[in-house]
Amino acid sequence: MDRRMNGGRLERLRAAAGKYKYALAVVLLGAALMLLPAGSRDPPRAADADAADSRTAAQSEMEAALSAFDGVGRLRLLLSVDPATQRCSGALVVCEGAGSAAVRLQLTQAVSALTGLSSDKIAIVKGKP
Repeated sequence: MDRRMNGGRLERLRAAAGKYKYALAVVLLGAALMLLPAGSRDPPRAADADAADSRTAAQSEMEAALSAFDGVGRLRLLLSVDPATQRCSGALVVCEGAGSAAVRLQLTQAVSALTGLSSDKIAIVKGKP
């Protein structure tokens, strides 16, 4: 008797699947699409690479100019760039002469003038670059 009941249910299920096969296909396709990762996997554009190269060149030029100041010693500069606006959002200067308040002031003023950053966005620390 259980087989007849299960057989009847199976027949009804098959009939419903045949009747709603297109709706079932749309639901399954939608579920499969939801499982796909979102976002773009496009390679970086050449313009982005050019912008990165120009930022690196500008950073190197700034390092050379800042390290020429009296009392600075060896220097390393790191500029943080906001990816949304492509503008400089912060600067870190590590140098041997940062123990002197005069050197820190000179470097802060110079980095501010070159980048347009306010002094609260510039950190000058003593260290071995």
